[in-house]
Amino acid sequence: MKKRIMFSVVLFVIAMLCIPAYFIMQTYGVFQKEKVLSDYAIAVDVQGKSYQTWLITNSFAAMDKKGEDRQLYYRMDTSGLENLFQLAYREYEVKPGGDNPFLDGQVEFLQSEHKYVRTENKYENAKDFVTLLTLMDREGDVIYTYEQTGKGDDNLVKSIIHQGMSRTSNRGSGPARDPYLNITALFREKLHVDVKLTVDEEHKVVTIRMNKMEGK
Repeated sequence: MKKRIMFSVVLFVIAMLCIPAYFIMQTYGVFQKEKVLSDYAIAVDVQGKSYQTWLITNSFAAMDKKGEDRQLYYRMDTSGLENLFQLAYREYEVKPGGDNPFLDGQVEFLQSEHKYVRTENKYENAKDFVTLLTLMDREGDVIYTYEQTGKGDDNLVKSIIHQGMSRTSNRGSGPARDPYLNITALFREKLHVDVKLTVDEEHKVVTIRMNKMEGK
């Protein structure tokens, strides 16, 4: 009887210790397949050289942790989405040089005649509304829509934790979780643009390469 009680107490103590351990591991994104690129510089491949792009923010970008064909993700509620479309349509110019010895210069985006990301409020009544985010191609055709719920949509938007970050709300503290769009899948399917990532772990650079798919 005493052994049974002691065993139950030990199990209870272990369970209590596992709860904070689980929270810590969840905060650091241990259980997810993606990671936010806050520890890397983001660069763009132009004719085999890597150019930094300031407007595509590393803390808003994510990729698969493993795999040969890693997917690129970007936060749905940020302005950098527009610049990713500009990369796909080559609406930029490169400025060689700079003081970073690991990069060949930087990308400067051109003034575009097109609007690729549009937001509007969809009212349910005079008080309540949801924000609808619409993505369009160069022809102005809608290629994706997302209600800004802050969550994934069981399609191309995934809920990804920013590893090591927590967020406090009126419900308490929890891991920093945000909606990220699968850029690789969307651009491949709708823009016929192939998105590849090269990861340089030694120099902490993730380079994005976008090319028009053959025959498209």
